[in-house]
Amino acid sequence: MKNLRIPAAVTLCALGLSVTGCYNTYQVPQEEFRRLQSVAALENDGKLQEQYKDTPDDLTKLMNRGENDAVVVQSVKNDKVAVGRDTRLYVASEGGRRFQLTPFNFSMYSSQLVASDRDTLLPLANIKAYEVDLLSTGKTVTLIGVGVALAAGFIYAISASAGSKSFGGK
Repeated sequence: MKNLRIPAAVTLCALGLSVTGCYNTYQVPQEEFRRLQSVAALENDGKLQEQYKDTPDDLTKLMNRGENDAVVVQSVKNDKVAVGRDTRLYVASEGGRRFQLTPFNFSMYSSQLVASDRDTLLPLANIKAYEVDLLSTGKTVTLIGVGVALAAGFIYAISASAGSKSFGGK
């Protein structure tokens, strides 16, 4: 029975990972990340106002977005990333700690980032990276497939090693 503990542990880990899924993390420049603030913060953000001074219609469109509209930002590697209400946003501090933010519900128009729904208050000078995590369908499906294959192999190994048992007297 001891020889089955390792496959069981691997199977449980694979199944646990398949439930959480896999994410691709995109680093976004601060100028792009500012576009993901609350509407009130967008109106008060002087840096963002300066960024859109030549294209005020784009800023107006950003401030008049619908509640369920996605905002597309460009990563540092020039990937286009659509951010919606259910997207995971993070900022990483100089110490490496990641703080999760709620999209469209934080402000960074002063010298600090404020996310009152998450009790987060960080000086902008202490933020090292701005990140967007998107669920990777391909990686998640692959991980689930591996988990199912491991579970099937584990079940097969148990049934193959079980042998037969009879309750007869002879």
